[in-house]
Amino acid sequence: MILVDTSVWIDFLEGNDHWTKERLKKKINERVSVTYIDLILLEILQGIRSEKDRRKIERYFSNFVLLNQTRISILLAAKIYQELQRKGIKIRSLIDCLIAAISIETGARILHKDRDFDHIEKYFPITTEKYKSQQDG
Repeated sequence: MILVDTSVWIDFLEGNDHWTKERLKKKINERVSVTYIDLILLEILQGIRSEKDRRKIERYFSNFVLLNQTRISILLAAKIYQELQRKGIKIRSLIDCLIAAISIETGARILHKDRDFDHIEKYFPITTEKYKSQQDG
């Protein structure tokens, strides 16, 4: 199961080149369980200008698994944010903390291109997809 961050979805949907776009395409083709949370969809939809494009995105996301947050998810996200703040690490988005919390709860790997997850991963048990060059195998 892979939880895909907004940073990857935007590149994927807009056709931008990045290794995460190819990784997501591969996961979809292999029928891996691709997941998202409602706030990721919100972040994507906020940038959509036309109603036609909005409906297209809504239909597209209906093919993927929506992971719901609970009160426990919210409390864990706040803990992640606060503990990193105490360590002097500035997380730019509370949504990233919520994604990390849901990842911890569900065991989903996070596919991202956002440095906040690199900081979170050092202190909390999330697993992220890493870039593998051809040299790495």
